[in-house]
Amino acid sequence: MKVSNRMNNAVRIRACLSGDAATLALIGQATFLEAFAGVLDGKNILAHCASAHSIECYRSWLADGRYQLWLAEISPGSAPVGYMVLSPPELPVSDLFERDLELKRIYVFSKFQGQGVGKKLLQAAIAAARARQAQRLLLGVYEHNTAAIGFYTRMGFRKVGTRKFNMGGLECDDYVMALLIPAADSLPAENIL
Repeated sequence: MKVSNRMNNAVRIRACLSGDAATLALIGQATFLEAFAGVLDGKNILAHCASAHSIECYRSWLADGRYQLWLAEISPGSAPVGYMVLSPPELPVSDLFERDLELKRIYVFSKFQGQGVGKKLLQAAIAAARARQAQRLLLGVYEHNTAAIGFYTRMGFRKVGTRKFNMGGLECDDYVMALLIPAADSLPAENIL
């Protein structure tokens, strides 16, 4: 069966259910490995995936009402091609606001990048942040991940700081970026991107 590099299949974004922990762990590990293989040391990537992308990690987030998780699934077949995690902020920002949220993870397989999947995920995060009356969305991104930094910048994020990130025993430098969430009486989330 021949598969083209550009898929024209429909992608839907759905909120995760309690039984999605194994799917999230698998796609979390796979997309992280795909994103950083050849960039960072393989041993560190695998160590990071074993701990930060464990089934138990995702199971605990799914059970915690402060976290929201989504899957991007392609039709036909509903295979996962991306995912996202929205959480309480755990970033070293000097002006952290009580109503800030962290976009802890947002990953899409490279085969599906450039097709609006990341934008759809981000729109879901913005809608959820607005519903929770968040002031900002914050995120950490590896300082050499120029593609991700470019995407976030195009979507309105601005650099507000830096942090050290332990990735499987390797200290990495990340940028901390922020997006102001529009007030409820302004444009709907789907129209701001």
